This record gives sequence, C-alpha cells and structure tokens, in this order.
Amino acid sequence: MLKINQVVNSLINNLNPRQREFLEERYGLKDQNRKTLQELGERHDITRERVRQIESEALRLARENFKNSEALKIVDQGKKFLQSIGGVKKEDDLVSDLKIVLKDDSINKFNLKFLFEVSGTPFYYNEDSEYNGFWYLDKQALKKAQGFIGKGVKFFSNKKDDLVFGNKFSKHLAQLASASNINDKVAIQYFGISKKFGTNPFSDFGLAHWEEINPKTSRAKAYLVLKKQGKPLHFRKIADVINESGFKDKKVYPQTIHNELIKDSRFVLVGRGMYGLKELGYTAGTAKDLITTILKSKGPLDARQVLKLVSEQRFLKENTILLNLQNKKYFKKTDNNKYYLA
Repeated sequence: MLKINQVVNSLINNLNPRQREFLEERYGLKDQNRKTLQELGERHDITRERVRQIESEALRLARENFKNSEALKIVDQGKKFLQSIGGVKKEDDLVSDLKIVLKDDSINKFNLKFLFEVSGTPFYYNEDSEYNGFWYLDKQALKKAQGFIGKGVKFFSNKKDDLVFGNKFSKHLAQLASASNINDKVAIQYFGISKKFGTNPFSDFGLAHWEEINPKTSRAKAYLVLKKQGKPLHFRKIADVINESGFKDKKVYPQTIHNELIKDSRFVLVGRGMYGLKELGYTAGTAKDLITTILKSKGPLDARQVLKLVSEQRFLKENTILLNLQNKKYFKKTDNNKYYLA
C-alpha cells in the first residue's frame, strides 16, 4: 500500500499549479500550517471569494481522482478501525493509532483531514468549549458517544475519592460501560473526545472541573500531592514533587508552597517544615496540646503508648515528648505508670 503522502500527491498531481497550491496551503499539506482565505487572497491579489471558488473546484477534481485510487484503501482501513473502537476518536489519538495500523509514520492530522474530506467520510467535529476536535463515522455514532458522555458525568460526579484516591476507576468504568452495552475500550474513546473529563499528572481520571484533576493554584497542587502521598512531607519536598510530576504550569518554588501551607487550615505543621493534612488525622497545636487530645480521647496511657500515638501525628524527638509528659501542671501519673490529664 502506498504511503499517505504519495496518495495525496496522486489526488492533486493533475491540478493546475494554482489549484494545487491552494489545496496544499489551505490544508497545510506542505508545512503543516493552514493558510486562511485572506492570506492567499493577499498573496495573489484576488478576493477571498475567488480563493474559495478556486479551492472548491480543486476539491471537486481531487474527488474525481479519488474514485479509482489507492486513497480508497487508506480511507476504508481508517473507517474500519474507527468502527472497531465505537465510531469516534479524538483527532490526535486517531492520527497516532493510524500510524501504527497503516504502518505509515508520515500520517499527520493535516494530510489525514484532507484525505477524509476528499472522501466525504468519516466526519470531523470541530473543537469547541465541550469537545476536542474528533472524527466520527456517522450521526448514530456521534449521538451514542454524546449520550454516554452525559451519563458518565452524572455517574462519576459523586465518586471523586474513589477515582482520584481509591484506585477504583477500572471498576466503575466497567460498571458504567456494561450498563450501556459497550465495552471498556469504547467507553474510553467516548470520554476522550469530551473536555468534561481529564487526568491529573498522577494519571488519575475524573471530571475536568475537579481541583484534584486540574489543580490551578500552588495550594491545590500541594493538597493533591499530600493526599496522594498519604503522609506528611517537608514543604521543599512538596515543591519538588510538584515540579517533577509534570503539572502544566510554571515551576513552583519552596517558599511559595510554604506560604500557601501556612495560610490554609487544611494543612497541619507536624514537625520542622513538615506538613500533613488535617483530614488524614493530623491535628494542629503544640506537643502538649497533642498529648492532651490523645489522653482525653484514649484515657490513661503509659509512656510507650503516648510516644507511639504522638509520633503518628508529629515528627518530634522522643525526648521532646517525654519532657512534655513531665509537666505536672497538665499531666499526672498513676501508680502503674500511666499518664492521665491533671
């Protein structure tokens, strides 16, 4: 089978120089940079409408050439592949997949779009506020994908913790796909065309408006890092993880992170520069405050038990904890060496 560039050339070879130029420029076939009607009109000192007329006639001739060409085979294989995955596919992902399926690294979104538009099918959905640009086989495939996306938004709306922190995406996806009589692979393609879903730098799937999927501030990123880690980290380490994890925005600095942690009550200082999340059980306050809270909750405890429970919440030296226990103003000891509140 011919490569896509050879096939495209075969469709426009017999056009006159201006017709060929206009198709190459309008579709970005040479430099992957699509020119506007205005740009071509100014170059040739003709109106935009005249450019449109020349382009339209050139497309008509290319479609005549398409009828008995190798291009038919490429388009047919592309449509068969699209059918096998549910009839829709995000544009960039389809290009990547067809490079493998057709064994042709020269395929790009420009020559593929030209070939499909000359063919007349499949159809292209232009990117808008709700969808990425994507290809679809027919109206039925489009309607089915859009319906499933709507179901997905409702289904996942109350499953944030399961998806982002519970590693249960596959389980929930299988449940939703089965209820809609499609397989998981097709469900993934449907979600891929929608801007309502996304993944964070840790590859967690969820709704795009969730802060845990698209964290826009340093504070939100710090929260996500600590929640994913499940344990306290030094503020410098939090900054390092953010910078190494592939967040889209610019680099963050340790002092910026430190300032954000101080201002937000969700974060608890648990040691020198170490912060944990209050929702994970870490509490604010001094060592004395923490010991008081523990004894109030647990009742009398020996020194070993106090050390263990405090250390789970704070990165404190053992001597610091023991010294606080000796404060008789707040803590007393039973005959069997258990501490209780004074």
